Amino acid sequence: MEKNDVQLIHSILSGDDEAFGTLVQKYQKSVHALAWRKIGDFHYAEEITQDTFLQAYEKLPTLKDLNQFAGWLYVITNNLCTDWLRKQKPAMQPLGDASVKAIDKLTYERYVLEQRETEATEHRHEIVKQLLKKLPESERTVVTLYYLGEMTTKEIGKFLGVSVHTITSRLQRARERLKTSEELLINETLGGLQLSNNLYENIMREVADIKPVSPPSGKPLLPWMSFSAATVLIVLLLGASHQYLVRFQRPYSFEAQAEPTIEIIETAVVLETDAKPAVRNQVGQAATPGKNNSIGVQVSEEVLGPNASKEFPNLLTSNTTPKVTRFTLSNGIQVVNLHVENSTDVGIFSYLPLGLVTDGKARAYWSHLINHLTVRTTGPLDFKTSNAETMADNMRLESWGGKDTWTQSLARHAKWLSRLPFSAESLAEELPRVLSQFDYIEANLATHKLANVAWNQVFRHGETDIAMRRGIQSAQLSELQEYRDQHLVQADRVLLCVIGGVDPETLKDTMEKQLGAISLTEKTLPRPTVPPEIAKNQNATWDINVTHYMETYPIPRTENEDYPALYVASLIWGLACTQDAQLKELTAYIHCGVDLVTPEQVYLYVSASLKQGTDIEKVKQRVRQLMNPLKQSENNTQVLMVAQSLSKELGAPPDMKTLMKYKPENVPEALMLLQLGVRWGTIEYQFGGNLSQLASAFADVSAVDVASVVNRYLTEEQRMTLVLTPRASE
Repeated sequence: MEKNDVQLIHSILSGDDEAFGTLVQKYQKSVHALAWRKIGDFHYAEEITQDTFLQAYEKLPTLKDLNQFAGWLYVITNNLCTDWLRKQKPAMQPLGDASVKAIDKLTYERYVLEQRETEATEHRHEIVKQLLKKLPESERTVVTLYYLGEMTTKEIGKFLGVSVHTITSRLQRARERLKTSEELLINETLGGLQLSNNLYENIMREVADIKPVSPPSGKPLLPWMSFSAATVLIVLLLGASHQYLVRFQRPYSFEAQAEPTIEIIETAVVLETDAKPAVRNQVGQAATPGKNNSIGVQVSEEVLGPNASKEFPNLLTSNTTPKVTRFTLSNGIQVVNLHVENSTDVGIFSYLPLGLVTDGKARAYWSHLINHLTVRTTGPLDFKTSNAETMADNMRLESWGGKDTWTQSLARHAKWLSRLPFSAESLAEELPRVLSQFDYIEANLATHKLANVAWNQVFRHGETDIAMRRGIQSAQLSELQEYRDQHLVQADRVLLCVIGGVDPETLKDTMEKQLGAISLTEKTLPRPTVPPEIAKNQNATWDINVTHYMETYPIPRTENEDYPALYVASLIWGLACTQDAQLKELTAYIHCGVDLVTPEQVYLYVSASLKQGTDIEKVKQRVRQLMNPLKQSENNTQVLMVAQSLSKELGAPPDMKTLMKYKPENVPEALMLLQLGVRWGTIEYQFGGNLSQLASAFADVSAVDVASVVNRYLTEEQRMTLVLTPRASE
């Protein structure tokens, strides 16, 4: 009986190289057809085919889902093709007269005859290439695999990770675009091409000398963020934009060691910051730094080499700007798609309304625990392809991969949004991970998100002793699941952002099928219980061993004409606080922004974690001194630059060539693409239908406007302060 791929792989892993030979014979034409389609050279495509199988053999023990072997081959082939194209130099010039004269006469005549035969063949190949160029990329790939790879529609579907129906439709549309004679020429030319007789022998001879890579123990190396633990904050020069709006994510990993990370921030000015870990209270950050324990290992130096990005498909950069398409599914889920032509990467991001400042009374940090449990409902996850984060007013669930796996990624989002039951096993596994984050946060004074949690409990619910650890430790499984069901997936409050190479038409149809039937609850965010006359200046204790200070100012929502000027003011004020020498002596971190959003109100805020022994009054005084210059228009020399940059960014995503121009070395192109998806999805979630109006409004913000809103909104009467101090030991 013929063995399937999974059975063959088990045999290979047991030492049977002949089983690998069976896989080579099964897929070599498919791999070669794809390589030829990508690079356009038949013989170099054979070299890539050989390298593909050698790399697959070497890394076969690391393949998690053996059923995805065909799609895995597709990714490896695509990576190698991209590398080959990037390394190619301009073609050599034809031989000149002097060179021809130097060649022996008989040799030259033989050369001419061979050239004529070759030219006739290459001419047919070139015609076929031009005919294929008439087709969209998705149809071009299917036609090549069908005729050159000699694959059935079912085999192509498995190879590309899409349905047989989709492959059949693409093949039919391609035939409709081509004339009968053109299709016949493609069939005859591609069908007549034969692989070299020694290709299979070469592969198997090389395989005999390769030792497969053993599966990694502990935490596998992170291909998406292959950076040293000593790496610090990187500031990306792309305009003033979202320094405080969005902060870049680490890949998902429940086993991840909590390490210093790179944070990519969009800002017009390089911030002069100290080397401090950029901590995010997201799913995946768990243990104490510096300990090599059972839940993870430190990132090793070997991932820092020049080939660190090869684990992820590279984006073929161009001058084109991602095409933005928006649509709404039948159940009200909103979708924004950034279609990036030629990209083989796909990122999907779900934005949901439950966040740190929307949690109910005495349910501090429940949203973050629910985040952990939600992503766990689909079972153990490959942290190389999934992630999640809890923000102030929303939760983001994300996954990424390639064009061959994006439907599986979308299916994961469908399960996350379908309220699958939590399990006692998941709670037992995730609760210690969430609790372990507190130790790292305390050690690094990175308490900004926890301060948002406490602020919510104080000003929206009237609490004065905030139980962070005890609050989530006491949560029962049934309570957490009921809370999730009531508040997480709400009507008109769910947005999915998709970025990458999937065409919008296919995306829309597939999303409707996979997500359209999900029921959304009515808007039921936990309402505040505190009376409106609560004092504006509050002191509270919490079970966190860090002192933290916040001051907030209620401001209008995004549709108000004053909002753009307030946004610009927050950026400039935040920059001043970050660069100030006095505050550096007093605080560990200090942030300023306008993304503190509750169901009732938007707040402009300053938030600072204090070093031990700091005089809080000195911090308050210095923060306000740095705000005072904004009250005079003549001081606001940065306004024009910041406002114009914001206007440009909100108007449209950057073109890919510009985005990649600022890519730091050793950062994969795929990471940059996905960062753009996170950023644009956050913009869409925060600003929604006001995006185009805001882009125009930012362009008109002046120094006078900023001075005006600072004097009217950032006043002593409007200021609300919160001082959080550690609870006394019991």
